[in-house]
Amino acid sequence: MEKDKVKEVLKDIFHQVAPEVAFDGINMSLPLRDQVEIDSFDFYNIIVMLQKKINVVVPDSKLSELKNLSQLIDFISAKAGELK
Repeated sequence: MEKDKVKEVLKDIFHQVAPEVAFDGINMSLPLRDQVEIDSFDFYNIIVMLQKKINVVVPDSKLSELKNLSQLIDFISAKAGELK
């Protein structure tokens, strides 16, 4: 799946889970939790919704490695590409 498409899906999910977060203002390369105030429950909800919308599994063991949105988008894009 194209990275831009994954980013658009993430933007929609952020709007639903954390509407107070200005998604377009997030630096994709910096750690997400240093930039926005979302708790671990909200982050987990974002991951679950992303998995459902794109039909890709993000193992719990991988979550700690995905610190910024760029890493998350790259991971999801690569996993979605494996499904083809």
